Formats: sequence, C-alpha cells, structure tokens
Amino acid sequence: MCSRKREEDCLYHALISKREGNIAIAMPSSACNQRKKAAFSGGGSLPDEIIMEVLLRLPVKSILRFRAVCRSWAVFFSTEQFCNLHMATPKIAPLKLLFVSPTSRPGSTEVFSCSPSGPKDDLLFTLDSACGNSMQVVMPAPCHGLTLLFDAVAPAYYICNAATRAVTRLPPFRHSVRCTSTGLGFDAWTRKYKVVRLIKGSRHDNESVRCEVYTHGSGYGDCWRPPTGGIPFGLCRFAGAAVNNAAFFSLPPVFANGHLHWLVQPSLFSKKPRAAVISFSLAEETFSFVGPPPFWTSEMYSSTPLSASGPEFVPFCPGTLGEHLVQIDNQPCMVRDLRYNRNGGCILEIWKLPDRSSCAWSLNHRISLLGRVATDLRQPKVVRVIGSTCTSMSTKKILIATSMHKICDKFQKKVYTYDLNSESLETILSITEAHASLEGMNPSSRFSLFEESLAPVHETVEEIKLSTTLPPNRN
Repeated sequence: MCSRKREEDCLYHALISKREGNIAIAMPSSACNQRKKAAFSGGGSLPDEIIMEVLLRLPVKSILRFRAVCRSWAVFFSTEQFCNLHMATPKIAPLKLLFVSPTSRPGSTEVFSCSPSGPKDDLLFTLDSACGNSMQVVMPAPCHGLTLLFDAVAPAYYICNAATRAVTRLPPFRHSVRCTSTGLGFDAWTRKYKVVRLIKGSRHDNESVRCEVYTHGSGYGDCWRPPTGGIPFGLCRFAGAAVNNAAFFSLPPVFANGHLHWLVQPSLFSKKPRAAVISFSLAEETFSFVGPPPFWTSEMYSSTPLSASGPEFVPFCPGTLGEHLVQIDNQPCMVRDLRYNRNGGCILEIWKLPDRSSCAWSLNHRISLLGRVATDLRQPKVVRVIGSTCTSMSTKKILIATSMHKICDKFQKKVYTYDLNSESLETILSITEAHASLEGMNPSSRFSLFEESLAPVHETVEEIKLSTTLPPNRN
C-alpha cells in the first residue's frame, strides 16, 4: 500500500515533457512540484515518458480527479495538445451506451450511461429546461466524444460530453422550418466542432434547399451562418431528396473521414441518379456527391418519380426503407436491408466506401439472419446498424438497433452486439417507450454510443440552470 501511494504521488507531481510529431507538451512546474519530484527521485519514480503514457491511457474520470491536485495540473490537462493526444491514444474500455429518458417532472430530461457488464444505469446529468418526451439523440455515434441532442418542442439543439458531463445549448434558429436534417462533425483543420443543417425551402422560398452552419466555440459570434461554399445548383435536387429521406425515415447524417453524409432515396427518381450520397466537407464547407453502389438497379426507381424538390415528405411504400448509412472504422458504409426481399435470403449487407474519389463501393460484411441468429432481427419493422466495437480479447462486433411496435403507441427498442465470427447475438439494452407518431419507429432516437473524450464544452449544466434563473436583461 505504501509503495502504491508513492507511485501515485510520483504520478501527481512528476515533471512531464513529451514530443510527438510537431506537438510538444511540457507539464507546468512550480517550486513545490520540483521539490516533491526531487524527494521521489531516489525512490524509484517512473521515467517521464512512462508517466506520460500512463496519463494518456487513464479514463476521463481519473483525469478530472487529477485536475483537482493543483492549478498547474488543471491547466495542463485542459490544454488542447493534451486533449488531442488523450483522444488519439488507444484505450481498452468496456462498451457503453448513452441514452436519454423523460423524468417524472414535466419538461425535464435525464441522461444516463449503461454498460452490458454494469450493475445498473449511471445518471450523468439532468436537463431541467428540456422536454423529456421530445428529446432525441440526433446521431447514434458520437463525434470525437461529443453527442448532439435535439429537443423538438423548443426547438433547440444541445451538445454534450458524456464523459465530462458537460452540456451546452446552441443558439436558436433564424427561421422555423418543418423539414430539416442536422448532423455534428469535426473540422480537423481548425479543430472545431460544427453543426450543419440542411433545410427544405417552402414553395415561396427562392432556394429549394439551403444550409446553415454553427461553429462550436469559434469566438466569431454565437449564431448560425451560411457555409463558405453554398449548395451547387446541380446538387440541389439531390440535397432536397436527401433531406426528405432523412426527415421521413429518421435517418441522420453520418460523419466519417471529415465529411457529413446524407443518403439519397433512389425511388424519388425515374432513372438511376448519379448521386447516392450527398456529402459536406467540414474543413472546406463545400458539397460533393458519391455515386451509387452496384446493387442499385432499375427496379429501385419509380416509374412516376416523386417530387425531390418540393416540401412534401416521401410517402412510405414497401421497399423504400432498404438502405441506411453508418460509420465503421471512420469510413462511410451503406447497410442494405434484405429481410423482406424475396431473393435476398434474409440478409443484412454492409457496403464500404474506402475511396471517395472512385465511388467504388465494396461488400464488407454479410449478416445472415438465419441459422444461429435469433429471430429478434427478423421480426422488428426497423433494423439499423449503428456502428462497431472491438476489444483486444475478441473479434469485431457490429452494433444493431431495432424498433418493434408493441401495443397501441408502445415501441420496444433494443440494441444488440453481433459477433461476425460466431454469429452470436447479445442484447445490451432494451427499453419500451410511448410514441404517437412515426418518429417512434426510429430505434436510435434515444441513445448513442459512449466515447471517452476530454473535448471541451463551454457551458455546464449548472451554468445553464443559472442562466435560466437570472432575470432577463432589459437594456
């Protein structure tokens, strides 16, 4: 016990310097730190490089505790360089999920984390200014540790870091709209998070579809703005179709390889469209497109094309909910649902896009829902692949979410892990909720994956509560 205490003291007070690439990090020192380090230097303290490697592999909870040691440590662990290195360092961590739930009090939302191996759910924080029944998790995969939440009643967006339990509310919109799709991405060039909205215009608007961007923590004005590059005229119809598809089927955009990706619905066109995916570069703030996969055939297109530019939602018809996008290994993938296809063999296919420039979709995985797989994945109306997980002790597992209509307005939502080698299915989350609209069919609207990160969020829950209790400024 004494030896362990001395090691912890060394870890607390060592002077650390590490150079990695062009990034240099030096732990702030003080006379007190220097004296304590000198005191332990003769007692077998760990080398600075080893200490740094240990620090980079600590969970966020431990880093937050270490910040309380002294002011210089608090500053050091808050630096952008340390946060970036901590995020980039591989860690072995158990699979965890984040999910939101309404409280017994109206107008309040609780945010939990849960783990398949955990004894119970862990309450992270409570949002007293958000309506629990209308709160949604926008994207099932976090973006570098940050999660985007949406309160449909307000309406308002929130960015939260589940690991640090910090949350901030984004500024209100300039215009109230009905058909929109929003995603969160990371600009690796400026190292800023951006929230991007695609908005369908009304019949009276000059633009059929427009885009708004919010840069989190930019310091250049807390507001939504147009992107640097607008939507090219040749892509407006495809962008409108992507918003329709996203809004009606609750298909959020996918962030991968520096781009947000929206899926275009092929049944909106009378012939094979040249764009299957509309993408937005977070760094350049420009739009581009990705061509269709090889399995898009003439049978998928409508003989009388639906409006891809009007404000109407896409009417539901059998076969239209056949594909959705997911991010796996930081690459955009398209999931093909063949459960109701007569010739499909009850299979989920995952097609990967390793090279955006060539538009060469390649079949990466085939998940057969027959044989050893339980009937859980064959019965639900909606099945979504939401990501993957891998540990050093097992092979890669695919995470799958489902939604099944139970009784009246009740929907049962489950999350599974599917082992690609053993074809075994494990339930890691099951919740039953009431919804009065088709929105309740979205299986991932209440949860996302949990990712450890020190990414800063500029307001905490306490600050939001304080701001709501202060009287308005009448000047």
